[in-house]
Amino acid sequence: MSNHTDIVEELYGSRYKGNLLWENVVKKLTVRQAYVFYYSLTYHGKNEVATALGIFDLPDKTEVHRSLMDALQKENKPSEVARIIADNAHKILINDNDLLWVKNELRAALWLSYFITKTENGDYRLLLDLLRSTSATEFTERLIKVIDIHGCSRKGDRSLMIRGKFDRNVQYLELTHSVTINNYRGDYVSNRIDDYKLNWLDKLPEDEIDLILERFIEEKVLSLYGTFVPIIRKDKVELIKASLDIQGFIYRYHKNNELSQPYSTYSSGFTTDSPEVENENIKSNSKKKKRLAVLSSEEIIDLLKKAYSSREYRKKGKNSKCSNTFKLNKESNAILLVLSDKLNATPKKAVEALIKSANLKDRHELLKISKHISGRRSTKKELTKPEDTIEAAALEETDKFDKSKELEGKIISEDDSLNPLQRMQQMLKKNNNNQMNWETKSSQLTSDKHKYNKHLSQTRKLNK
Repeated sequence: MSNHTDIVEELYGSRYKGNLLWENVVKKLTVRQAYVFYYSLTYHGKNEVATALGIFDLPDKTEVHRSLMDALQKENKPSEVARIIADNAHKILINDNDLLWVKNELRAALWLSYFITKTENGDYRLLLDLLRSTSATEFTERLIKVIDIHGCSRKGDRSLMIRGKFDRNVQYLELTHSVTINNYRGDYVSNRIDDYKLNWLDKLPEDEIDLILERFIEEKVLSLYGTFVPIIRKDKVELIKASLDIQGFIYRYHKNNELSQPYSTYSSGFTTDSPEVENENIKSNSKKKKRLAVLSSEEIIDLLKKAYSSREYRKKGKNSKCSNTFKLNKESNAILLVLSDKLNATPKKAVEALIKSANLKDRHELLKISKHISGRRSTKKELTKPEDTIEAAALEETDKFDKSKELEGKIISEDDSLNPLQRMQQMLKKNNNNQMNWETKSSQLTSDKHKYNKHLSQTRKLNK
């Protein structure tokens, strides 16, 4: 308190030096108290200007004591008004402890703001204008000013009541509203959706959060639309959660009272469409997109989860399709084009036919394919057993030599009558300049085979 008094004294002490109203009353008020009494004294003039211009203005906190002093000096009986202010300053505000639930959670502040501006007496449009902000801290500070000046009681606007008591020279102000503010807190706790039902929102990327906000605006279920415009992701999530809290309360309220009003939380008020008619339309056309404004918060949460899952599924499907594509080198692509032309099919169909015709159980056929694989990783799975390597290789190379000789004869005599597979093998042979002489290789493998068989025979005799 002393620090606050020192700051006020430093700013305006010289200006009002020797003035008893300043020394005994005004400079001792806190900023919140000064705002309440300043607006009460200027209530009629301020509201006329605010109504005409569509604004609800207040002086800066460094200016409010000076503004209050100037307004006090214009009163017919400034000393009497100052006495009332001094006698009631200690009880004019709601206790700080009763506002902790609003200060500590933006979601609670949004809840209270909605119901004060929607259900209390007074011109709520001016209050909404005062609440306009883009951050949680700014919004909470502005909300507390609204509570202090406007109050939160259905008895009427607090500043207007104080103005009337000043005019009638009433010494005692019965303006404590702790009961009302605590009722709002109780309603919030009762209608606040459990965190475990909404924790999934905290894990969404910001683009998904923006999509939800856009849909809430379109469907008219976003509370305080145009009043609180969050910028950071955390505040956006809190606004969505608060809107769901309020939507759930309004849905239950209309349900319990069997009203024919749609369950909208738009700041401009409820529309006139009947929810019963909407529900009938939804039932008669299951493909029609459901209006969120006629649903409970639980139903909205379920739809939001399904919409997000659907978008994620489509993304994964798109990515998997992209992963199924690959590029061929020029040589392979040329062969594929010739093959597809011979088969009178698209390149895709030709590749699929080759894949399906491969015999995965035939080791010799797999070895043939393996010979043409380049850039193989160092760690590969062997296709043959160690004891069968020489024999399998010999058989494979011999078979390959025989077929190549047979194919060579056909190429020389019947080049135009080759089938697509023979044509492909012919092209592969032409492009393989480093291919070994088949007769030499066959002789070598046959010799290795006899050595292996002789060694195997001797081993068997020893074992006997």
